[in-house]
Amino acid sequence: MSSNPASFKPIVTTDRLEAFSDGVFAIAITLLVFGIKVPVVSGVDVSAELRHQLLALWPSYLSFGVSFTIISIFWIGHHHMFRLISRSNRTLLWLNNVFLMCVSFIPFPASLISLYGRERISMILYCGTTIITGIALYMIWAYASTGGRLLYAGIPKRVIQVAGWRILGGTFFYGVALGLAFVSLTASRILLVFIPLFYLLPSSIDPHIEE
Repeated sequence: MSSNPASFKPIVTTDRLEAFSDGVFAIAITLLVFGIKVPVVSGVDVSAELRHQLLALWPSYLSFGVSFTIISIFWIGHHHMFRLISRSNRTLLWLNNVFLMCVSFIPFPASLISLYGRERISMILYCGTTIITGIALYMIWAYASTGGRLLYAGIPKRVIQVAGWRILGGTFFYGVALGLAFVSLTASRILLVFIPLFYLLPSSIDPHIEE
């Protein structure tokens, strides 16, 4: 039985790409909790001081909650995206690695904003990181979906468009939050808290990715 190397066409699935991505997401989302430092208290009334210190950590709690939600949104978007992508190639692998690099960086500005939330540079870096991460996710989708390059056959054009719009929609709102940071840090923080609600709304593409 002879074999012809020229006819060999390996099937490059997305299994390992998704497994690696899930690992990075899991580590990044776990690292967020290290931004909450355990208080060190001493003195006569340790109980009262500990309560005071725990309450004073509310910026860290808020940063953890918002950042956990943001990374979760990116993971859900990535997960849904690969319900529609059938195969990978070298370019997709590298685009995905760039996206994961951005995701793994999120815990740093999350810790920074919990400690220096009143400093404008902290908010700028936080919003900038989420914007770049959103753009990186969109680049994966744009590359995979252009001309149906790496998608399963038969996916409606409307689904492809809406998926892209949802990614860019969140990125746009983070851009607004970045702009607000130059005017009002409070308004910027409030918008960051409410942006995730955008992704809780049902989408017309849900039936295509939840079957």
